[in-house]
Amino acid sequence: MTLYQTFKITILLLFLLLPFAGIAQETSGTLNGTVFDATGQALPGATVIAIHRPSGTKYATSADGKGRYYLPNLRIGGPYSVEAAMISMTSDKKEGITIRLGASILLNFALKDQAQQLGEVVIKATKRGAQASTFGSGKNISADQVKNMATVSRSITDITRLVPQATKDNSFGGTNFRYNNVTIDGAINNDAIGFSPSLGGQSGTSGMAGSSTRTNPISLDAIEDMQVYLAPYDVKIGNFTGGSVNAVTRSGTNTLSGSVYGFGRNAALTGKDRVGTLGRMNSDFYDYQTGFRIGFPLIKNKLFFFSNEEITKRQDPAQLKAGQAETAQILSLADANAISGSNLMAAGTAGDFNTYSKSHKFFNRLDWNINDHHQLAVRNNTIISEATHMDRDQQDFRFSSMGFLQKNNQSSTVAELKSRFEHGLSGNLLVGYTRVNDSRDPLGDPSLPQVQIAGRTPGTTIYLGTDREASIFNMKQRTLELTANLSWNLGKHTLTIGTHNELYKINYGFVNAWNGRVDYLSIEDYLSNNPYRVRGAYNYTNNNREDILANPGAIFNVNMYSAYFQDEIRVSDKLKVIPGIRADMTDLPTKPDLSDKVQTAMADPYFGTTYNYTPLSRIGNNYLNKVQLSPRIGFRYDWLGDQSLILRGGAGLFTGRIPMAWIAYAFYNTGDSFGGFDQKADQKPFVPGSNPLKGGANGIGDFIAANGTVINNRNSGKTQADLIDNGFVMPQVLRTSLGLDYTIPSQWKFTLEGIYTKNIKDVLFQQLNVQDNPTYYDYDTKRQQPIYSGTVDPRFSNTYLLSNTSKGYRYSLTGSISKSINDVLQASVSYTYGASKDLSNGVRNSMESNWQLNQSLVPNNPTLANSNFDIRNRIVSTISYNKVWSKTNKTNVSLFFSAQSGSPFTYGIVNNSVQGLPQQVSLAYIPQREEAVRFFKDRTSGGQTITAAQQAAAFNKLIDEDKYLSSRRGDFTERNKGRTPWNMQADLHISHDLFVSPAGKQFITLTADVMNLTNLISKSWGIQYFSPNTFNSTSSLGLTPTLFPPQQNTGGYPVYEFTSPGKPYSIDYYGSRTQVQLGVRYTF
Repeated sequence: MTLYQTFKITILLLFLLLPFAGIAQETSGTLNGTVFDATGQALPGATVIAIHRPSGTKYATSADGKGRYYLPNLRIGGPYSVEAAMISMTSDKKEGITIRLGASILLNFALKDQAQQLGEVVIKATKRGAQASTFGSGKNISADQVKNMATVSRSITDITRLVPQATKDNSFGGTNFRYNNVTIDGAINNDAIGFSPSLGGQSGTSGMAGSSTRTNPISLDAIEDMQVYLAPYDVKIGNFTGGSVNAVTRSGTNTLSGSVYGFGRNAALTGKDRVGTLGRMNSDFYDYQTGFRIGFPLIKNKLFFFSNEEITKRQDPAQLKAGQAETAQILSLADANAISGSNLMAAGTAGDFNTYSKSHKFFNRLDWNINDHHQLAVRNNTIISEATHMDRDQQDFRFSSMGFLQKNNQSSTVAELKSRFEHGLSGNLLVGYTRVNDSRDPLGDPSLPQVQIAGRTPGTTIYLGTDREASIFNMKQRTLELTANLSWNLGKHTLTIGTHNELYKINYGFVNAWNGRVDYLSIEDYLSNNPYRVRGAYNYTNNNREDILANPGAIFNVNMYSAYFQDEIRVSDKLKVIPGIRADMTDLPTKPDLSDKVQTAMADPYFGTTYNYTPLSRIGNNYLNKVQLSPRIGFRYDWLGDQSLILRGGAGLFTGRIPMAWIAYAFYNTGDSFGGFDQKADQKPFVPGSNPLKGGANGIGDFIAANGTVINNRNSGKTQADLIDNGFVMPQVLRTSLGLDYTIPSQWKFTLEGIYTKNIKDVLFQQLNVQDNPTYYDYDTKRQQPIYSGTVDPRFSNTYLLSNTSKGYRYSLTGSISKSINDVLQASVSYTYGASKDLSNGVRNSMESNWQLNQSLVPNNPTLANSNFDIRNRIVSTISYNKVWSKTNKTNVSLFFSAQSGSPFTYGIVNNSVQGLPQQVSLAYIPQREEAVRFFKDRTSGGQTITAAQQAAAFNKLIDEDKYLSSRRGDFTERNKGRTPWNMQADLHISHDLFVSPAGKQFITLTADVMNLTNLISKSWGIQYFSPNTFNSTSSLGLTPTLFPPQQNTGGYPVYEFTSPGKPYSIDYYGSRTQVQLGVRYTF
């Protein structure tokens, strides 16, 4: 019997053993504690009953032989009334208890005879009231925090800014957001394919379904509670190596309640640009959100309904246009007019252009209290959304022809049964089905190529034509989710056994650059149609766009199975330990075909000179389909026995996921399905008269045919192969954490915690069709940056390999202080220092882009460097103040402040490789001051001669003015060693409740959210800096290599032209403005 068969049988047995199952993420909370008598002795047999007051849901149990009780699977929220009772004794009742998501609430009771007084031991055991019990690291975010958080987008990613270890784009602990796991009501809500828009700009995507259309996966009005896990040692929580975001939705209650709301902003509520010359916001801007929520009983105490419906509409005028000072370094207005006025292709406008996004959200939930032991919840979340994309920044300028429309429609249905049985047994069952359709349509002719023109300043690029990732794009994913847990409370031990399974069906209807990708080294080269590089793909069988869309190049299933066991051990009243083990396996039932070309691939006679890999002919498709074990242990120690000083932590392995897009490339780039064309004019001239800009029914195929390839013959021309290495498995990390929480009676809480993560299995991208027989420039005396020439196998344009590496680590140290004064004031401040090192950021959608944009001296053997998600320093502070003016008025004022070290970026060569590789970036050598002149030649610009000495002097000035660059003289730049200035921002939320009923149950709320209040106070504050991600945050040193035709100086030095590159980073001119959003809500 194979290991795979054994694993499947194990899963089957678990389903048979677990008629009631649970979730990989929590959707409930737990009450536990001890019932004492008046002398402090345990009281066996006492009855403990918890009642969720809003719904009447009742949970009951009895204390065991040591007086301990355990109530699992409790509904989130409250208030709860919890009572402990025993015959002939006075009961102890506690009101106003709130159950938190994923938390185990410790609540002790003391019962006495009528004449008895409580002893000192009992008072100490019960005086602190309800306390949440946690083991690892993470943050629970309450409904009040969600309600009072300043936000204009009303998104989950706005709320998770509260996590001290978070950064932008939903990244946690210095980890790529693609490695997160996002669940809603315990069911997965990831963008499984993970194909993010490859646009520049400050914000990427969140890794959640709907992010491609700038749409939130669920309305905030539907959320009851949220939790972000960073280092949880509960083995039920898995499938992530970054962060795990879990949200639970609202339910109906015995009371008819709800609200109708609207939020909006426009240009009049948006501040002027106080950083540049853009002035007032374009009047075309608007952003509106409106909706309602309602909950009510269908049968009192039995059956409840909740619904939330929401509509959003937003329009964004382009901030940057040709003719502005902010874009002058890329192109002038005359340049833009020349490009638009040429007859080469329809470029669209370089001026005003509006993008939009809109969505319709439908959320409905039904809760059924079957009886006191069983509760069933069924919910559906459906989102219909679309958005247009077209982005500009200070390094990348796009004509409007690059715009495309993206549609994302998704529907997720989840049913969950929670049950409690006799003898301490409890269990849950969750079944979910999710459907996501994601498509793109160019706003212009889909057959026209994407044109990339080097801008007037090195490192800047002009784009026009059809986006290469929009010409053919139609993704579909279907997910069936089955999960199961069974817990058995034995007093000292709580045993849990379970399984979690995600079954995906992927239709990957995408072809990269079917329309082609054409590079020009200057605007003049474009106007004379003198291309430097042309890339593109074509189908051997039928290259018609409609046929390719109807017959996706990759249709496959991926199944993620998990099984786990753990024991929560109550070693003593002070110490709890939770050891467990989890087994994960990603099963790819059908592997991509290995073409004859791959199996007979030529070997490199120089193999192993600068890098190693599995030769193509030895690739055997034996990857994934392997069990990965993740043992974990967590602990929690109540140092003083009164919950005031808690030491918590643990260590364990966590197995995650990768974007399915990386696997999909291996299905459609087999070497037998699509041809791959990648030609540079300095290596092989293009056939005279062939025109890469004309488009047509075959996309770029006609140009490829005109250059000598028979495009319907798989043995003619070159092809690209994307392969997965033997033994490849999903990412896995070792993570350990240690935290100390100290709370004093005046409700000050002090926390110190550290998290360390070491890669066990991370990802590595290589391009193997490069002959490993390099040379080196004379200045490279340490032979650090090889110069390659020649290919290994002429049948391939490129061959990419996805493999594992154990290199990489990250850590963070966080200190926090918080203060709470009942319902009046909540305040906190935290500081995090963190670092993250990796070989590859994995930020791109394909093996090709991840390799081509990874800055390394030896791209096939990269070294550890700062990650794109490196935290470094982050300060987060919040304060929320409530003021009740009278019985008819109430005000909340909340302030959120964050300050973070700038985003990392790399100094280097942009949109070119100096190493003879098909890369788009290179690290750069920083010569000694007197050596610099050897890299330049006299040149003419605008009728004036610029001498080599002048260029060297200007280059030396640039280097001398930068502390990092000046430290690298005689050496090469390093990946992500540059930093933008700090990003600091304060956001303000103000709400005022006007009660319109005597009991205060009906009220009108007026809200104002002021984003980037800092820039309103001072024009030098609140500026949002970023490094555009188009070239993986690479900033030019102002050096343009002379490649076409190539030149060399005396001594074998390459020849560059130097032009001052300006600032090495960009400014978000929209995010740097103060923005106000007004809202009104009627609650009943």
